[in-house]
Amino acid sequence: MLTIDLNCDIAEGFPNDLELMNIVSSINICSGAYAGSEDLTAEIFTKGREKGLRVGAHVGFPDHQSMGRKELSEGYPQSWILAVEEQLRNASSYSYIKPHGALYHWLANAPEDSKYLWNVLEEMEKPFMGMPGTGHETQCQRRGLRMINEGFCERGYDSRGLLISRSEAGAVINNLEQICSQAVFLAERVDSICIHGDREDAVVVAFAVRERLTKEGYKITA
Repeated sequence: MLTIDLNCDIAEGFPNDLELMNIVSSINICSGAYAGSEDLTAEIFTKGREKGLRVGAHVGFPDHQSMGRKELSEGYPQSWILAVEEQLRNASSYSYIKPHGALYHWLANAPEDSKYLWNVLEEMEKPFMGMPGTGHETQCQRRGLRMINEGFCERGYDSRGLLISRSEAGAVINNLEQICSQAVFLAERVDSICIHGDREDAVVVAFAVRERLTKEGYKITA
């Protein structure tokens, strides 16, 4: 049987967490550094484990103002990098690691100053959820880390197969049929498909994607 994982960014302070946990098979739990709170993180972790979901640590730069999505052209402050390290060190009980927002893209580009965090990830030896064809894949292969290849059904891709920046047109897909079609397209190419929990229609999107993939013969499982 064909299988695919559905993952969702969660515990960021939006109202759909419990409903989403009934639809997806993996949850990326916000560390509390860029959104949500430490109490919410602990609550969702416990509930996710109780539901039998695969639980991942969603770590990011400590910037609530931009929700961890602030792009800096000249690199990130050392304090931010050390804050991410602390989040990683506190993630020993999670099943995998997934970076969030600007950190996700920074590690995908793998600039020289990202080596510090890649060294931490190598030391932890946990599976890494990331984007194939980027520095995520290169670094995981180089460091012997298992990579969970991820695709985004409600984000636009450019001609290189990379995500379109959120500051550009076409970055976010809102048409439900297009989202579902992209999910089916991605299911043959990745291990896991992401749905962003901060969408107002996140539950509708997650349910529709699950239904379409099931109809196409996929079992939703981590």
